[in-house]
Amino acid sequence: MPFRTTSAAAAFAALAACAPLPPAESDSASIAASEAGRFAHLFGPIADIRSFVASRGNDVWAGYADAPFGLLLIDDRGEALLCDERVPGGFSLAGIEPVTGCPVSYGPSSWRNPAFRAAMPAFGPPSVIAVGTPAGTGQALADWQLTVMHEHFHQWQADLPDYYPRVQALDLSGGDQTGMWMLNYPFPYDAPAFAAAFDRASSALDKALAAEEGEAFDTALDNFLSARRAMRGTVSEAEWRYFEFQLWQEGVARWTEIALGKLHPDETVRQAAQAARMRAMARLRSPQIAADGRIAIYSYGYGEAALLEKAGAEWRKLYPGLLALGPLFHELEK
Repeated sequence: MPFRTTSAAAAFAALAACAPLPPAESDSASIAASEAGRFAHLFGPIADIRSFVASRGNDVWAGYADAPFGLLLIDDRGEALLCDERVPGGFSLAGIEPVTGCPVSYGPSSWRNPAFRAAMPAFGPPSVIAVGTPAGTGQALADWQLTVMHEHFHQWQADLPDYYPRVQALDLSGGDQTGMWMLNYPFPYDAPAFAAAFDRASSALDKALAAEEGEAFDTALDNFLSARRAMRGTVSEAEWRYFEFQLWQEGVARWTEIALGKLHPDETVRQAAQAARMRAMARLRSPQIAADGRIAIYSYGYGEAALLEKAGAEWRKLYPGLLALGPLFHELEK
């Protein structure tokens, strides 16, 4: 889940909170000794994910491996900023963490709780992955590693050219500069007409993904595209822009974590990715958007990305210049 401002100026203003001066060497040693133990069990898995992303990330998304990859680890005692050279106000630099080879700084607890999972410009751009430990988020380690790859995709998105101005141009924030509108936009998930149309589109999407190549797939794809157009007609233009943006942002992030997870050399991560895929497909078959609200977008958006991939469209080349999936489906209709 991304958590961002849509104003580059507002995001850069937060950068002023960073204090670049490191503590004395003796202070760094004491900080490292007293704080590192709390997060030490994660440094190896983080190093593994960073190495995997560096070697295979660009196979899925051009530039994914090169996007900023700072992490803000959170537990009930405080926070650790890893793989980011900034030293925010209230944090103390502990030096280079040897397992990851990254700088690490430790700071006090904040409003972010140990269950937190989001990419956000906590200290101004670039975004960091603010995430609790697996114990704090209630996840197995392999699922937590998928989450890190999901949130790294949001870092990649935020690093795309003109991302913030383009999001602002959607004119959906209602003046909010915190980014909370992305979570709290008053979309009519439980409106009977939309919910019924979403159910039909979700069912058609599931059938298209299951269809055999050839005429059966072409027919199933046409049925889905028709159902998608009908769903579009049940909401306002602004509401549809929001829905499309969430599919682009969150649905494709879910597809990305699964696609990368299936390539991972660790069998437990591959199994976690397959389990995530099965959960997403189950939600397509039994959609409950009126009850689930925005959360339903993750699985449905995964399905749309998977369908674009199945259709053989060069959608991943066009994706970075868009903030919606609709134009990619229009390409299939030509």
